[in-house]
Amino acid sequence: MHDLIIVGAGTAGCVLAERLTASGKLRVLLIEAGGEPASRFVSIPAGFPKLFRSELDWAFESEPQAAVGGRRIFTPRGRMLGGSSNLNAQIHQWCHPADFDGWAAAGAAGWSWNEVAPVFREQEALAAGSGGPDRGRGGPMRIAPNRNARPLSHRFVAAARSLGLGGATEYNGAAYEGAWIPELAHHRGRRFSVYDAYLRPARRRQNLDLLAGVQAVGVKIEEGRARGVRVRRGGVEELFEARGVVLAAGAFGSPHLLMHSGIGPADVLTKVDLAVRFEAPEVGRNLQDHPLLPLTFRSSTSDTMKCAESIASLLRYLLFGRGMLASNGVEAFAFTQVEPGHVAAPDLELIFVPFEFRKEFLEAPREHAFSIGAAVVAPRSRGQIWLRGPDPLAAPAIDFGLLSDPDGVDARVLLAGARLARRIATTEPLAELHSGPLLPEESVRSDAELLDFAAAALQTVYHPTSTCRMGTDGRSVVDPQLRVRGVDGLWVVDASVMPAVPRGHPNAVVAMIADRAARWVELALLA
Repeated sequence: MHDLIIVGAGTAGCVLAERLTASGKLRVLLIEAGGEPASRFVSIPAGFPKLFRSELDWAFESEPQAAVGGRRIFTPRGRMLGGSSNLNAQIHQWCHPADFDGWAAAGAAGWSWNEVAPVFREQEALAAGSGGPDRGRGGPMRIAPNRNARPLSHRFVAAARSLGLGGATEYNGAAYEGAWIPELAHHRGRRFSVYDAYLRPARRRQNLDLLAGVQAVGVKIEEGRARGVRVRRGGVEELFEARGVVLAAGAFGSPHLLMHSGIGPADVLTKVDLAVRFEAPEVGRNLQDHPLLPLTFRSSTSDTMKCAESIASLLRYLLFGRGMLASNGVEAFAFTQVEPGHVAAPDLELIFVPFEFRKEFLEAPREHAFSIGAAVVAPRSRGQIWLRGPDPLAAPAIDFGLLSDPDGVDARVLLAGARLARRIATTEPLAELHSGPLLPEESVRSDAELLDFAAAALQTVYHPTSTCRMGTDGRSVVDPQLRVRGVDGLWVVDASVMPAVPRGHPNAVVAMIADRAARWVELALLA
């Protein structure tokens, strides 16, 4: 029997597996539904859209969204060792101090900025010659500036700064409003994910067992304590027993597993004929993500990522590890506040890509262009997930509730972002290479017209969170040490525990959460 079972080998699961086997005192089983990250498009930084709707992607789709005329929103999630850290755009961001201070104020005691910032530093190994003296240099996560960003992307940064968005040279642990070329999880022209940083070295340890290609279907609970995990393999259900269980299956997978284990809202469980072991009304509730509206502009230069798959580009990458394929594609961003709020912190991100954005990254560019996506980074809207039926292998129903906040704040931020994107596109030095709008057309100006355009173009930034909210109140799913209320020996450790989605790209935040949680889990099991 194992001391601990971890379900899910994504960002959180990889960190947990390494941290909880480091002392040699615990025997750990890591269960992952996917297999090895075997595609060449995992390691090639610009190749991540090629993974969408492949066998390495869960390829979720939302329920019809009222804000976009009943359209379903595509949501890729990594189905492989490394999870979405092997599928994402590799942006490394600590996010904003107000995010974590807000968590603490909402009841997540011990999660303030001053308490989490040291972990970000400990985890990273920033490339020599970049960053300030307060950045991490000795951690397992290799981080580097994007030295392959297109001139278009640098022009976007300069144009945004000329409009007053801020000119600080560094954003992690320093400035939080401004425009930058992001830091990336890269090493020598390749993606360097948490799989590389944590799971690869951990797999050499004798006290870590890995079970891949097997889907967990529920937690075994006896006398109020987690005793193991049921899995489905080859159509046969098996049970693996342990003294403790950590769910690290993500904002969709962890609440899905809790509900199939009898922990969740009674109305959801009884509707699909599942027994209620512990009434937890907020399991699957509070779903958040960053709504994104991309605007695309024609470019007068052919130096766009439409050429990323050319022979010249491929040879440059293969021979030197440089060029378009060594870039992450999402080459620049800007953060600012457009709607007055209770804290002085960004509510808008502008995401710049030096190519034509088509169909949620699912279609290749057809002409030379650049795109600027307006993203709401402090959304007030909330969604939920629920079960479609009693089959644990069926995907959950997902409702993002996009732009559903009753005061309309999210829509106002989105519209302000779309207008700011247009201003930046027509501001020097970016304006010099701007040949006019592609989508939406120049005539689309009013709020109503832009929202009509959003019905066809709105998506998310693939940052789902908050479906197993942590807090000190009785309705929270987990307490601030991420223990599931009502069940001993059971933790949830992933993006689902965030009380609110952070202002930015949260992969480093998930890794930080897992690093902190590993200490508590180990102490509990060794007590």
